Amino acid sequence: MAAAERAKTSGLKVMGVLSLRILDRDEYPSYDLLELDTGDCMPLVKPAGEALGDDWESYGNPRFMFSKKGLNSANLALLRGAEAMKDGVIVFVDEYGRLESQHKGIHIGAVMVADSLKHGGVAIYLCRDDKVNEVIDLVMGRASRVFNIEAGDVDALLRIIHGCSKL
Repeated sequence: MAAAERAKTSGLKVMGVLSLRILDRDEYPSYDLLELDTGDCMPLVKPAGEALGDDWESYGNPRFMFSKKGLNSANLALLRGAEAMKDGVIVFVDEYGRLESQHKGIHIGAVMVADSLKHGGVAIYLCRDDKVNEVIDLVMGRASRVFNIEAGDVDALLRIIHGCSKL
């Protein structure tokens, strides 16, 4: 979130999605989706016992339920970001995880963003350590350069972003 906010304040156009962690009283957190281009926010992930209704799907995960509406909205936001990459925008893809490894969740949006890298812009994929190689494989051959930056190193990320010629 800090990187997206700082990129915006420095005059860069930021699009894509972020997953905002919501800490409740429960053992497991919830996550809301934030669409960076519209500012829209909606529920995305809830602990299994809290998610009710037809909109929620477990996708085989015993601890969490995922909002089908939220995932669809995230993929649409990533599509908008992918289409704008030719204009030099920064697109955040948060989070590439287990669902995406199974070609579910925001996988289709993540692929559209990767495919659009050849037209310009910057894609920032947030993922856990065990998904880094998978994300690198996804963007390899599509991106002109690939960097792996440790979580929380916002200054390094912004230096790289500002060093990209098309922004």
